[in-house]
Amino acid sequence: MPVSSDKYYKPEEALQDLQVQETILNVAIDVQVLLRILVDKEIITRDEVAEYREEVRNSPKYKVVADDIQRQKTGFQAAKDNPQEYLKAILKAKMDGKIN
Repeated sequence: MPVSSDKYYKPEEALQDLQVQETILNVAIDVQVLLRILVDKEIITRDEVAEYREEVRNSPKYKVVADDIQRQKTGFQAAKDNPQEYLKAILKAKMDGKIN
């Protein structure tokens, strides 16, 4: 996820975004290294990893967050696909006092 051009006018925010992206990337790399070691040493199979991944993803600790991310992605995709309706909805929510 590259830094958008409007962030270049706010270097502090751009640096913060890049630090978050770097942390996420480093965690993903570390996890892949660990999984590769476990699979290569035949401690666990790829199928078992996939099974556990789904089990953890659907656990109460992560399911709410995963579902919320999916809900937001769906909403933003709809906004991207139909920006006019999105702007109308924002204007209506603002006029109804639901957002500031």
